[in-house]
Amino acid sequence: MLGGGSVEIFSDALVGEVRERDWMELHREIKSVWKQRTALEAREVTLLMDAEETRLFRRLGYATIYAYIVAELGYSHHVATERMRVGHELVALPGIAEEFHAGELPWSSVRELTRVVTPSTESAWLDAVEGKRADEVQRMVRGKGKGDLPSDRVDPSKIRNRIVLDDITEEGLMMWKQARLAVARLLDGACTNDSLVRALASATLEPLVPSDRPSGPRFMQAVTTCRSCKQSELVGAGMSVPIGTAEAERIACDCVGIGDLETNELTKPAGSIPAAIRRKVWIRDKGRCVVPGCMSCRFLEAHHLEWLSMGGTHSMENIALLCDAHHKQLHEGIISITGKAPNLMFDSRAKPSWD
Repeated sequence: MLGGGSVEIFSDALVGEVRERDWMELHREIKSVWKQRTALEAREVTLLMDAEETRLFRRLGYATIYAYIVAELGYSHHVATERMRVGHELVALPGIAEEFHAGELPWSSVRELTRVVTPSTESAWLDAVEGKRADEVQRMVRGKGKGDLPSDRVDPSKIRNRIVLDDITEEGLMMWKQARLAVARLLDGACTNDSLVRALASATLEPLVPSDRPSGPRFMQAVTTCRSCKQSELVGAGMSVPIGTAEAERIACDCVGIGDLETNELTKPAGSIPAAIRRKVWIRDKGRCVVPGCMSCRFLEAHHLEWLSMGGTHSMENIALLCDAHHKQLHEGIISITGKAPNLMFDSRAKPSWD
């Protein structure tokens, strides 16, 4: 007792218990707000669908619902498009819509699910994503097409990613646009985001090669192939990316083998093509892509005319130089090359051999 007052002494255990209750209550409140926000997002999507149906936007002077969303709600055109796309998809997906309105299924999960789910697969997907975080749902959807089930195999060609660039100066933005125009000219007027990123990355990652000597094996990235399912993956920068049959065959043409990752064997890295043969092929083809009309002397890859998986060998007559763009097109079946090097015939109307 001091001055008529009292001093309360709390044990460390009691203080810890009080703080634990405070933290738990804080967490519960945050989750409650998150759930309410999710339900409000669902309500917003429903109201926007009503606004589109009643042509509300026209009464306010907007030509489209998207212009209304951008101007009145402050969303980007991309977000406006996604809001309406999801709204239209949810009309036929009552189960997902119900979870969304209840605040149980967040917007990011609903957005991804509506890319692949159909009325016939909705139940299977809802069971599969129960209790999953949004990032887990996104991974489950990657590489799946409309109507695919959660158990279906991933199609690497369907995997897409977004790159967001911030803090770019005016000069940097101008150079970016100029680079896009330059890539478009190289690709006969078409330049997708993917082709631009590939072109910039290739120019940065692959050093310039003196024009009087051949380059080494084109592929130095790590590629692994599962023994059982034969699925190949490209490994690098902390990522493991599934690749399709065509891409795996293309990489096998011109790569460095490092051996079996499941053994302790000291395997010396070795190019898939003997260095002596590579030098001869490079001189014969004049260090340039052999496709008629292509003048590319950079990003060259050695292609096996008869694929290694089909019994092809590393002989001079079975190898020709291609730029990376034409090599990719060849393995995708967009062009074909027949004959024995250097006497080759080209066809641009071929279909993939595995279709």
